[in-house]
Amino acid sequence: MGQSITRQARWVAVSAAAGLVLLAACAPPSDDDDGSVAESGTVKVGFLSPVTGPVAAAGIEMREGWELYWQEHGETVGEITVETIFEDDAGNPDTALTKAKRLIEEEQVDVIVGPLLANTALAVADYVTRAGIPSLQPVTAADDLTQRKHHPLLLRAGSYTGSQMNFPGGQWAYEQGHRRAITLCPDYAFGWESCAGFVRAFTAAGGEIVDQLWFPLGTQDFSPYVTEMRGTDADIAFVTSAGGADGPTFVRTYHDFGLTDQLPLLTNCCAMDQATLRDVGELAEGIHSVSYWAEGRDSPAVQGFVQAYKQAYGKLPSLNVAGGYLTAEVLARALETAGGEATAEELIDAASSIRFEESLYGPLRYDEYNNPVGPVYIRVVERNSDGEYWNVPVETYEDVSQFWTFDPEEYLQQPPYDREHTGQ
Repeated sequence: MGQSITRQARWVAVSAAAGLVLLAACAPPSDDDDGSVAESGTVKVGFLSPVTGPVAAAGIEMREGWELYWQEHGETVGEITVETIFEDDAGNPDTALTKAKRLIEEEQVDVIVGPLLANTALAVADYVTRAGIPSLQPVTAADDLTQRKHHPLLLRAGSYTGSQMNFPGGQWAYEQGHRRAITLCPDYAFGWESCAGFVRAFTAAGGEIVDQLWFPLGTQDFSPYVTEMRGTDADIAFVTSAGGADGPTFVRTYHDFGLTDQLPLLTNCCAMDQATLRDVGELAEGIHSVSYWAEGRDSPAVQGFVQAYKQAYGKLPSLNVAGGYLTAEVLARALETAGGEATAEELIDAASSIRFEESLYGPLRYDEYNNPVGPVYIRVVERNSDGEYWNVPVETYEDVSQFWTFDPEEYLQQPPYDREHTGQ
């Protein structure tokens, strides 16, 4: 039988001279405390996100979404108090693993939320699962967390996989009459998977990829890439970003080189997220992107959330804010269902059983791998009545699976996406 989610006895990792020795138990709970929420009344959440480094803005906003939910609803669920301990992983896999160990071994947290980047999430997932700790992912898009390396105690609560969220972009581009595409994506797991989603759907529909370009996170000069894009015979460019300064820097370069009116542009979620729109303003107007989040969607749930966040923080919410908020809602609903006596397995089962008729993303459910199935939107940047730029859906693809239209069994037999396996 599994441990209750607040059990103080943990299986932890400790360092030995020859390497990492796993499965060393911490001290057991005292005789007068069985470790259940019903006894302690508190669930401790360890929250990992980058608040320094190249994607600090995204990590801060993920945290803001999480905090907004508890500010609105209070930090108690029934008789259970949710206490959050925040750690900065700086977007670095080694730092993320160190901080996850501290949260579990020293702070004795009951749930891990985060991290944000795909490479940091992949770095900590095995350790957290071996420790017997349930984890909820607000933004992380690393495909294999819910595919080949599926962890039974991990739920991708607030995001889609990197490839999943971009499959509809490839389909839409082909439906718009485009036949030759060039791609530009970050040179790490999220970029590979984001690119592959577009590429696989676009080529499956009959399109051709003329070239694929890769850039390192934190690139400050996109002119070499844009120069190469300008010289191509592609009829559409698909460009992705992980957030941070990459999006605004690319948009300005694309505009300065005169490609805005020459080569139609489709981006992923983060390249056209609020961090970019606040920075570049009208330069982004009319640009299309593909995402499961659209702050300009005409939905009471979305617009209520938009106004609440704007009142609290003075700006429109990004995908990272929405992911943090939705993950808090999932945890709260799971605690309501499972109760304080729940094991880690029972908590994740309760969370993965949630069905949203209307979430911040639209109708949402979770598949057998603990990954969301829901709508994906083709969005366009427009100026709203308050003079702010935001993303408005122009087309919706319903019930998008992480396997798109492909057979899951065959899909999982293929290698994960990287620079060699790009979806073609």
